Amino acid sequence: MSRLRDAGTYEPKPLFDRLTVGECWYGVDLSVDVVEEYEQDELDEIDERLGEFDPVSLEYSGVPCIRALLQALLPGLTGLLDTNFGELIGFDEVLSRFAAEPDWDWRV
Repeated sequence: MSRLRDAGTYEPKPLFDRLTVGECWYGVDLSVDVVEEYEQDELDEIDERLGEFDPVSLEYSGVPCIRALLQALLPGLTGLLDTNFGELIGFDEVLSRFAAEPDWDWRV
């Protein structure tokens, strides 16, 4: 979470905090409320793959922006990216996909 806060200009806000990096902006939710959106089977998979975790929800201004942020933040971290399209992808796989397919968009 400190990497995220140090990535650009970070402003605490009432609903979503705001991170601005260059021309890109992100809505950031670091609360455990994010977990309430998951089905039990998804939580079971996360628990099996990660154990205890700190959820982070990001809104983003565009795929190139989130790709750049993830490439800056994820190296050396263990976690899962929920694509919101039915996949939970390990951070190492996300970085590998970005390297192999620079225009990879998990939404398609």
